[in-house]
Amino acid sequence: MPDRHTAFVAENALLIAATRVEETGGVAAGAGTPLDCPYLVRASERQGVAPLLHDWLGRHPDVLVDQATRDALHEAYWTRHFRNRLLLEELRAVLRAATEAGIDVMPLKGAELAPAYYPTPALRPLSDLDLLVRPRDVARMGHLLQQRGYAEVDHAPSYVEDEQLEIDSRDYCWFASRQGFDSLIEFRPAPLELAVGRLTDLDEAYTAALRRHAALVWERSTPAPDGAGRVMSPEDLLLHVTTHLAAKHLDFRLVWLHDIARIVLRSPRLDWAYVAARTVDLRVAAPVTAALEAARRYAAAPITDGQLERIRAGLGSASAFSLAQRDLRRLMRHVDGIPSADLTVEGPGVWPLGAALSRVHGVRARLRVLRWVLLPGREYLEHRGIKAGSSIVGSAKRLALRVGRIEGKRQEAKGRSED
Repeated sequence: MPDRHTAFVAENALLIAATRVEETGGVAAGAGTPLDCPYLVRASERQGVAPLLHDWLGRHPDVLVDQATRDALHEAYWTRHFRNRLLLEELRAVLRAATEAGIDVMPLKGAELAPAYYPTPALRPLSDLDLLVRPRDVARMGHLLQQRGYAEVDHAPSYVEDEQLEIDSRDYCWFASRQGFDSLIEFRPAPLELAVGRLTDLDEAYTAALRRHAALVWERSTPAPDGAGRVMSPEDLLLHVTTHLAAKHLDFRLVWLHDIARIVLRSPRLDWAYVAARTVDLRVAAPVTAALEAARRYAAAPITDGQLERIRAGLGSASAFSLAQRDLRRLMRHVDGIPSADLTVEGPGVWPLGAALSRVHGVRARLRVLRWVLLPGREYLEHRGIKAGSSIVGSAKRLALRVGRIEGKRQEAKGRSED
């Protein structure tokens, strides 16, 4: 029986070869090597690269993949082709309707990448449509979707009670059935979500930085070629994709690495100075560095050492106590393990407390994060099926109260010193 750390190496090498935006030459990955084909199909679906693998295998007939696997990948490709076509038609209709209503809308992630950055949209699977709107247009956008037959879907609650959160950081999910398929549209006023459960809302200075970034994203956007909606700059799209996979999900899915490579490949004049400055202001140098390194390593993203070092410099001090440096080391362990990992399972996910503490600054903001992680709001507990009187919650409450007393004493001392 193969060692669990090497069981998937040959299959993963094939998936990585299909993920690369440039051929490396030489013997094709997997050529002459018997492969675990059921794993290959499952992993390609989980990693979002089944259409890319189908396309790659069509150019490499010498790879020992059985006909059943080729048929499964062929079906996956054409399933994505037709679903993407319907979703993108719906996207164009929504963008036209929003433009006619005077609502600014900007496609995000796959909704922008599939039609604009890929040779054919079928190569980039779409599960839903993600849109950015201005805060002033949230209610109007919801009304527009309601008129088109959509119904709002409840979002997963945060650890933090709603009244403590910024309204502009919320996601809005709307669902409808369209021509026999399900259409899910998610829109939000904030172009980035940099901690699970919106915990960064607890740092007022950080919230202000996110607002500045949102304003820059709109300022740097351009009108869509057909006049419906706006198009995000490649720099801001790169920041959106890299932080989505490394700061929000900690799941280096191969399709997301391919997204990064596509953005960089198509943008030879990409403003790396702007990207570096944004990572410093938004405190995301670690996740962006890790995502770019992973995309360079496994998707052949044309990123130079100098460009990557420019982003890494935003980490600041190399001190062993630096949260940003520790964040990068943790992320890079995951990146290093991709070639032998079981790619049919989800990534490890983001540890909410660690991610939030890496973003927020100051004692007060960090104590607030601790308080809400240790003692989440009632809505969150009910969503998780936890009874308010359970011993776990009771223990968390006692610890949170202790944290609260410490914070109270600190504020009193600060008040006396200011007087």
